[in-house]
This record gives sequence, structure tokens and C-alpha cells, in this order.
Amino acid sequence: MYAEGANFTSYNEGSPLYDKFGTKLAGVGNVWQTGNIETVFGEASSLVEGLDYNYLYQQPPDHLVDYIEPTGGAIIFKSQDGFGRGVTYEGLSNTYRTINTSFIFGALVNGIHTKNDLVETYMDYLTCNTAVEEYAEDIIGDQLLSIAPNPFSKLTNISFGIEQSAQGIELNIFDITGRLVKSFGSLPSAPSPMHVTWDGTDNHGRRVSSGTYIVRITTDRDAVNKTVVLIN
Repeated sequence: MYAEGANFTSYNEGSPLYDKFGTKLAGVGNVWQTGNIETVFGEASSLVEGLDYNYLYQQPPDHLVDYIEPTGGAIIFKSQDGFGRGVTYEGLSNTYRTINTSFIFGALVNGIHTKNDLVETYMDYLTCNTAVEEYAEDIIGDQLLSIAPNPFSKLTNISFGIEQSAQGIELNIFDITGRLVKSFGSLPSAPSPMHVTWDGTDNHGRRVSSGTYIVRITTDRDAVNKTVVLIN
């Protein structure tokens, strides 16, 4: 699960859902005119180590930004003042995974690292199955997955190569919160490469909004993600 929001913790702390995020409120931030976050820094030895981003400081997304602490989870982001701004949690006995940030993803500013880099990191963490990955063969390679054009406005072609021994091949598209947008269902095993076209619509045939989406291909033993940008 993924949750974000400047005051998500202060409004939801103690609720049955929020208890699953392994996070507690450490303090309520300032009004945006005073400012809260100039920069967020990925914590050393965390999944976002080295992923640092400037923020829309003293602008509306910077309003009353909570600072948070883990209760069983781990800090992954801190702001320039040393306050915790992001926490991961893996539940009891690693039964599920969550990410909670008090900053707004859309208010991060691309720099050396882009928001696409962060989306891919989030998705790898949230969809990772460690028991499978430990023994998985390299059925799908990132180098074998291509998306073109990217960015796109009307149609984009998704091409990928998979070993013929792979079973349970599925292609799904998610938004940056991890919500399923488009499912192409189970795909038949076929000689590589395979090609699928996405027209930027969801499972109900509705055109989705401009933004970054995650293309995820899975088999019975492996999975790979790649981002695609839709411009309407």
C-alpha cells in the first residue's frame, strides 16, 4: 500500500487502516508561507538511498507537512531539518509492504534523479515477493522490455522477450499510487518478442489523465517494471 499527504498522519493516526503503516505523528508542520520542506534526502541503507529531491518550498503543497516517525517501520526520507518525511513498513512477519510519505509526490522537482526513478523504486519494493525472487530465474530482462514511443499521446507499443518455458504471463499498467489502471489479462506463451499496444485507456475504455504509469510484466517466476509517460 502507498499513502501520501501533508497531514495524512494527523488526520488518520489511530484508524484501523493507518495502523498498518507502522508510522506515528512526530509533529505538525508550518503553514506554507513559513515553509517546511526545501529538500528531501533518501536515507543511507534504505531503498531510496541517494535519491534526493528539491521540493516546492513555501508553495501550497508545502502546507502543514507532518513529520513522522516509524513504529516498527523504517525512515526512508528526511527533510533538510532532519525531520522524518517517509517511512516503509513490512507488517508483522513481512506479510505486506507499505510506504507512507508526508510530502506530495507531485511537488518533488526532477533533478539528477527524476520522479520516474522514484516510482520504479517504489514499485519494485511494493510488488517484491522475496520468497520468489530468491529462487527466480532471469526469465524477463529489463533490457528485453521496450516501450515506444515514450512519452506518447495516442498509442505506444510494448515489446518484450520471455523464455518459452515461462508460464502465467501477465501485462498490467498501474498509476504511480499502485492502482491498477489497465489489465491485458493472461497472455499466451509465444516465441519472443511479444507485442502489445496501449491506447492510454483504462479497463473501462476511458482515457486516463496525463502522467507517469508503470508497465509491469510478470510470469510465474519473475517480474519487471518500466515507466511510460502519457501526454494528452
